[in-house]
Amino acid sequence: MDKYEQRTMALASLLQTATLVDQLASTGACDSKNSNASLKSIISNSTDIEQVFTSPRDLATGLTSLKKALNAKTKDIQNIIFYSLALINLEKKLMKNQKLLSKISSEIEQIKNQEFFEISHANTLARLAELYKTTLGELNPTIMVNGEEIHLSNQRTANHIRALLLAGIRAVSLWKSQGGRTWQLLLNKKKTLKLVNTMDF
Repeated sequence: MDKYEQRTMALASLLQTATLVDQLASTGACDSKNSNASLKSIISNSTDIEQVFTSPRDLATGLTSLKKALNAKTKDIQNIIFYSLALINLEKKLMKNQKLLSKISSEIEQIKNQEFFEISHANTLARLAELYKTTLGELNPTIMVNGEEIHLSNQRTANHIRALLLAGIRAVSLWKSQGGRTWQLLLNKKKTLKLVNTMDF
């Protein structure tokens, strides 16, 4: 997989977390396979996309949203684009805050060493959500998630959303490590769409 493919996959991983957050907020459920893949990326130290995600199928939700965005069907995915751009912005602020970065790194190391819980287990989700809340949740502006009150007020769903937003920050840093820049989102649209159309997901 060349650098451009890795960058495209990393971008799909960002859109995936945003899509899953949107699904949870509006329906209370999301694709569990893709959610697990995104959450597992939090505890991976690799910047090699192929090591973080085993195949494009792990990113099917994100690649589908990326395809929609590239086809200019933005009305369908307004929230998703909004969350993705907000995550890019939040990651930029995090990179300037060494204290929060250290807190996130050490907590993730601890979670990684607690292998008796699956990444999607309620306890792990609660811990990741708390980590998000006490670090990224304190940076302004905070990400406002739109959805149905019945789902947003459900504790497990709220924890799942925050854990996925943490995975979104991981996706942004992965994308940047592959040379991803915001201005590129406006360029190379045709090239990226062509590449996504060749992927089996």
